[in-house]
Formats: sequence, structure tokens, C-alpha cells
Amino acid sequence: MPRDTFLFSVSYENMCYVSLACRQQVLFFDKESNLDTSMTQEIVTSDSGSHEPVSTGEKFAILLFAITCIQAAFLQPEITIVYGERAKLFTGLLCALSLVASVLFVRRPLKCGSLLEIGISVLLGVMILLSGLMSSTAFSSSLRGLVVIASAAGGFWCARILLHSSSRQALFTKFCLVLLAAIVLLAILGQIIAGDIVYFLDVNKHPIACRILLLWFAPLALILRGGKTNTIVGVSLLCLSYVVFLAGNLRSAVLIPIVLGIMAALFRAIKPRHLVAILVPLSLIVGTFFHFLPKEKIELEYEPAYYRAENYPFSWHIAKKNPILGIGLRSPRDGYLEDYEIKYPYVTKEKFQESVSFIVTSENVFLNFMVDLGFPFLILYVACLVVLLIRLIRSLRKPDPRSYLPPLALLLPITAGLLDFQILDGLLHPHISWYFHILLGMIAYPALEQKTMD
Repeated sequence: MPRDTFLFSVSYENMCYVSLACRQQVLFFDKESNLDTSMTQEIVTSDSGSHEPVSTGEKFAILLFAITCIQAAFLQPEITIVYGERAKLFTGLLCALSLVASVLFVRRPLKCGSLLEIGISVLLGVMILLSGLMSSTAFSSSLRGLVVIASAAGGFWCARILLHSSSRQALFTKFCLVLLAAIVLLAILGQIIAGDIVYFLDVNKHPIACRILLLWFAPLALILRGGKTNTIVGVSLLCLSYVVFLAGNLRSAVLIPIVLGIMAALFRAIKPRHLVAILVPLSLIVGTFFHFLPKEKIELEYEPAYYRAENYPFSWHIAKKNPILGIGLRSPRDGYLEDYEIKYPYVTKEKFQESVSFIVTSENVFLNFMVDLGFPFLILYVACLVVLLIRLIRSLRKPDPRSYLPPLALLLPITAGLLDFQILDGLLHPHISWYFHILLGMIAYPALEQKTMD
């Protein structure tokens, strides 16, 4: 069977299975309206405190949200909207439609965050649009800007609006377990059939690894909630995911779980002896992995090594010349090499210029934001991240027993994403940005949490 036919067959079959999960998600909310309000199933609470069933419009928003999650997980179907444009516009469009549906059809969108948060979201979006319009590649940069806005704002606010309660978070966690299991199995199947984990899923290994790391919130939630079955399912998915990292020769993804294990121990989620029991075999695996890794991948002259190292001073060099709005998303950077001196000793200017022309970005989210969108955007976005993370860390001290998601189940994958963003311009990929901002959106908003739990 030809590869394209086989790929379509597997993708279609996979979509069918996950669509069943999607249908079950909507049916759950349909059944909710007939349940007694004393039960733990989700029921929408009005301003007055009375209980209202989920509306048809809200069910549509939930369905669209689930469809977007499926498409962002597998990038299927992948539809070209503007020929010649590499930005994943179809994924961005789904993210935007999910956000619009949630705002229009859910009764309480304005109660899911403060006016300050809404204002900051709008301001960040305006900055991105202005940067695109002022860019030398205005059309392409503006399209990419719209995709970045849709995936980030869509993921964050859809989570705030639709996943506002314990029962909905529980259902979403189970839904993401199915997505994660499907991604892992397709990656392993691709490795077996074609010798490459990207065969069924993507064109690049790093976005696959990043999606897996972000979706780890689901098995981590099961493990942290306790119970024999939960632990077995959660640990099994984590181990299979790690097999994908090893098979894909993903050095950073192989190392990140070690950091997460140490964090879990620092926050007393696992006992020191359990951490040792995890780290000893993991260290042996990592050591063996790097021993058999192709030598060129650990040399200082290897392109990812010199490119990422040199991009720190080079990105600063560009940003100083365009401090307010940047140069626009994925705008060419070749011209800025004319008056630039190479700092990294293991690459020539000519070789670095070839890499810059081909790769374009800094392969680091925060360097990209600094160069492409300017210092004001970078400072404001990082400040928002810091505020949300502080709020999440504070909740670790006194977690709400009525909340389904343990705070650490969000903190660990968010940290994994931030670490991975040091070598990947992940937030320019809508399928990664969507899930990352969903996790941020599920960080409890104090006022909303109080109303929901009451």
C-alpha cells in the first residue's frame, strides 16, 4: 500500500476513535442537565446561585473545542488555506472559532477572568498585529500573528470558560489521556514502520515531543490523585512517552523528566527514596542513550549547537535595532549579519548565514518574541507568565481538595514546556501554543474558583 494511502487510512481510523471520545464528551454535558444538582456532574450556576442546564450553544462550543483539541493533537485533517504559506492557518482558524463560540454561546464568559486579564490579552494581540503590519513581510507576518493570537488567546480563554469546574476538568483529563495514548502509539508505530516517529504525526520531532510533555498533565493528575489503577495507567503512559523520546533521539526531551522528578521531590509529591529509585535507572538509561547517540549530534560544530548558542548575541543585536515592535514574525534576518561579528568559535559567518536563511527563527521562544515582536511584548508576556506561575505555586501549599487537578499536575508540564521552549519556537506552532495556554487557563482564578466551589 502506498505511504500516502496508508497514512490517510491510519489517520482516519485514529480520528474515528478519538471522535467517539469527543462525542462522549458532548453526551456527558447533555446528560448533566438531567442530573440532580447534588451530584458531582457539572451544572452551570447562574448569578443568583440557581442551577441551569447546559445550553445547546454551549454544547456546540464544547464540541468545537474538542474538535480543535483533536486537530491540534494529530494535525489531521491538515487543510491548506493560503497556498505557499507555511503557517498552520487551519489550526489557527479552529482555535479562533472555538474562542468565538465560547464567548458567544456560554452564559458567563466575562466571569472567567478579571478585566485586567482581558485587557492584557487584547493589548498583546494588538502588539502582534502592529508588529506584523510594520514588518517587511507584512502579509506573511500578519497571518502568523493571527495564528499566534488565536491559539494563545483561544487556549487560555476556552479553558477559563469551558473548564471552570472539577467535573469538566476530570472529563478533559480523561479526554487528553486518550489523545496522549493515540499520539504515543502512532509515534511508536511510525518508528516501527518507517524508522521515524514523525511518520504519522508531523514533519519535525520536537513539536511531537513538546505536545507529549504538555499532555503529561493528564497521567500526572491520575498519579497524584492516587489509587492503584490511576497509578498504573499514568505510569504506563509516562514510560511509553519516554520510549518515544528515546526512539526519536530527542536529547532535551530525554533530560527534562529528570528535572521534573527533582521538582516533584522538592514539592514533596514523592519521597526521597522513591526519587532515588526513579533517578538511578533513569540515569543509566540516559547515559546509555548519549553513549550510542551519533557523535555528530554532540559535537560543538553540530548545527543545532552552534545555531542556538550564536542566536543569543545575534538576537540581541537585532532586537536593539527594533526594540518596540520587532521585525515581525519570521521576517528574514540575513541583512542584520552585515555589521555583526560571530561570537561562537566553532562556526564561520558564512555557515551561520546559511543556517539563518534556512531556519529564520532563533529556535527559542523568548528570543523570538524579543526579536520579532519587541521588548514591550516580551516583558508583558513574561510578566503574565510569572504572575500565573506564582499563583499556581501558592496553590501547592494549600490545594483545594474539591478541585480535580492537583496543582503540581499543571506545574510540571508547564515547566517542561518552558524548558523545551529554550530550543524550540513552540509558541509559534498553534498546536503547541493551544495546549500550553489551556494549561495556563486551568490555573485557578481566585474569584472564579470561589464562585465555582460555592
